[in-house]
Order: sequence, then structure tokens, then C-alpha cells
Amino acid sequence: MSRVFVRERVARRPVVAFFVLAYAISWLGFLPTILGRGGAFGGLNLLLAQFGPAIAGGLVLWYTGGSIREWVGRVGRWRVPLRWWAATIAIPIVVFGAAGVGFALLGYEPQLSRVPDPLRTYLPTLVGLTLLAGLGEEPGWRGFALSRLQERYSPLGATLLLGTVWACWHLPVFFVDPRSSHGITDPLVLVGMVLLTAVGIVLYSFFYTWIYNHTRSVLLMMFLHGGFNTGTVHLVPFADELVFGPTYTTLLTVQIGVLLVAVLALVVLTHGRLGYDVEGDRERRGETAPPVA
Repeated sequence: MSRVFVRERVARRPVVAFFVLAYAISWLGFLPTILGRGGAFGGLNLLLAQFGPAIAGGLVLWYTGGSIREWVGRVGRWRVPLRWWAATIAIPIVVFGAAGVGFALLGYEPQLSRVPDPLRTYLPTLVGLTLLAGLGEEPGWRGFALSRLQERYSPLGATLLLGTVWACWHLPVFFVDPRSSHGITDPLVLVGMVLLTAVGIVLYSFFYTWIYNHTRSVLLMMFLHGGFNTGTVHLVPFADELVFGPTYTTLLTVQIGVLLVAVLALVVLTHGRLGYDVEGDRERRGETAPPVA
């Protein structure tokens, strides 16, 4: 197979190439830890796995002759209207807050002492996870793939497709991090938890698409990613026996309900466009014809 042939195939299907490469880099990075050999790499394999999507996006862009400078520029794009910064910070807080209220209404007592200190606990975690999970993933998922998918599919279709690929990408995490099982040992309950988690990730994707279409800022995507991850750590103010056990699936179900209502409202209010402007998107990317995913 010649290099020219490979380059042509990648150029014709850049998003497919990105997905394959992102999975290959990340899952190979997770593999040593899954096999119990992670110590030999000092954790560097997990860092590689975390940054797989960003690395894949950059490699495919470079290989196909795209503008690395423009791509990197969107990672640092912070000059956007203040309302989008506010939305980025507020959405995870509102989602987890509403889920917590719903869980409490079912009779589970919250522990308000677990609510994080905004400056000493929440903010440092948010910044840390933004620079780790956000920077490792969002230059790929949203910074590379989303615009190209929306050129070929509707915003809803592109979001569902990307969200599904993104959710499945997380599967090795359940074998790497023992906390991911939340202490659940029943196989059926565990499968249900994994499926609910995947559905939640797909629903999260709609908020990413909406904000990205209005700002073209990967930086905001990184902060949104960091915000959702921080929420799972600090915005679930319930006792450990509720969060780490079969009851966690109930909490997840409540959260999915909150997300579903919010996403349906977002879709209705944006008439299914999620802020997408096809002509404006092509102009920003300097394209005259839609690329093929």
C-alpha cells in the first residue's frame, strides 16, 4: 500500500481516520494498565491515552495539509462574549445541582458539608481537569471532528454520532480505574451503569455543540469538559454508601432525566440547529465545498 494511496484515503475520510487513530492511541495507552503492566511506564501510558484524541486530530490535520496554526489558535481562543463563558461555567453546576435536588426528592438526604468551597476546592479541580481531560480530548473531538461532521450531517446527527464515538472511547476507563465501578459488583447492575454513563456522555455532547457553534472556541470546550468532570467529583453531595453502590444507578437515572429535559429544550429553542451556520462555518475554515467525513 503506497504512501500516496494512504494519504488520499485519509484526505477523503479525515474524520474516520481521526476516529481510528484516536482509538488506537488511547486504547493502546490504556492497555498496559489493564494488563497490570502500567507501573513499568510510570503512568506515562495513561497520559498518552488521555491525550489520544488531541494527538490524533493534530496528526490527521498535519498529514492532510490542514492549518495547524488555525487549529491551535482555536485552543487559545478566549475572546468570546461573556455570556458564553458564563454558560460554560454554569451548565455543569446547574445539571448536577438539579440532579442532586431530584435525588433528594426521592428521599435520599444530601450532606451539605460536601458542597465544595468555590475557591479552595472547586476552582483548582476545574482548572486541573480542564488542562488534563479538556486539553487531552477537546482539540480532537470538537476542534477537529465536529465542524467536519456538521458539514456532512445535520447538527443533531453530527452531535449524536460524535457523542456515541466519544462515549465508546471511554470504555477502557472502566477497566483502568477501580473507582469507575462505584463499588458495584452485580454484573447486570454494572452493565446498566455503563450504559447510563454512555447515554449521559452523548447528552453532554449537545451542550458542547451549542457553545462551540456560537464561539468556535476549543478553550471553552476544555472548560466545559473540565466542569462536567469536576461535577462528578465535587457536585454530588451525598454519602459514600449512596454514591458507591447500587444506588448510584438511581442517581445516574435522575441525572439522565435532567439532561434529557435540558437537551430537548435546547433542541426546541434552537430549532434543531444548535447554533450552526453552515456558510459561516465554511468561511471561517476557508472552504468552498463540504469535506467528506
